[in-house]
Amino acid sequence: MLCSCIVFVFLVTSAPISQFRGKGIHASADGGASKLTCVTVGGLKNDCNTNNYDYRPTSMGCARAKQLFQVSEAFYIIAVIVSFLSCLMCGLYFIGIKAKVLLIVLAIFEAVFALIPWVCMTSLWHNNYCGGSPVNLNRTNGKLDGVPHGAMLRDIFRISAGYGLTVAAWCIQVIGLVLLIIM
Repeated sequence: MLCSCIVFVFLVTSAPISQFRGKGIHASADGGASKLTCVTVGGLKNDCNTNNYDYRPTSMGCARAKQLFQVSEAFYIIAVIVSFLSCLMCGLYFIGIKAKVLLIVLAIFEAVFALIPWVCMTSLWHNNYCGGSPVNLNRTNGKLDGVPHGAMLRDIFRISAGYGLTVAAWCIQVIGLVLLIIM
């Protein structure tokens, strides 16, 4: 039951922060995107310390990659709502309202809905949709002119905290679900 609350915090935290972070520019002016550049489920920020996005997935020319970003955004919201409801039900369980079946159902939904954004972002990392990412990288300042995906994302970015928190949230949720069923 505590797992649902941890998952809620992890999901709320992981959605807006960087899923992928720039590797950094080497002295020879080649290499990855600037270390300040990040890709979140909301798009690309050339300076991850700001609140503004430079490019949103809606500006992407590749429909499949755009859809994966949008599905990821939608299911992050759904996963956060379900995990919040699960936390509320856990609180009610501790004050005496025993609804274990509902807790198990919410935990199953939570595990499924937390898995979908992870799968979408992993798919963007591994697959070259529409023949690859047409985004250009400015080799002097490490800034991009769009949201990368596929080989370009792998070449100039590394996996970051938001992605790790999503994976951790899913793993914790599955452990919590197993423990809940055993209890």
